[in-house]
Amino acid sequence: LHARYVLQLLSETRRVLKEMPNITHLSTSYSKEITICGDLHGNLDDLLLIFYKNGLPSEQNRYVFNGDFVDRGKNSMEILIILFAFLLIYPNDLHLNRGNHEDYIMNLRYGFTKEVSKKYKV
Repeated sequence: LHARYVLQLLSETRRVLKEMPNITHLSTSYSKEITICGDLHGNLDDLLLIFYKNGLPSEQNRYVFNGDFVDRGKNSMEILIILFAFLLIYPNDLHLNRGNHEDYIMNLRYGFTKEVSKKYKV
């Protein structure tokens, strides 16, 4: 994705996230399910497999991602682009919890900063 569109996506995602509460309470009933995922660590194949097996996020197919989206794998940017796009489309049905790998120091240590610099040169 061209850097211009990535910046637009990041800007809009930031705006939406700032409007959301720090703590989100979710409930389920017999008619609704929530898929809970964690620790993708930059592995795009894992995210695509989850969507293949469980379906794409929607109002009827809710997801919670419990952090550690980035680092270690080579496709952290692609994961963020996909998750942020779904968050903008379904802000009440896709939830992103920050993990310890969504931290500046962790990004430096485990490769996300390097990946972003490589894919989107300054």
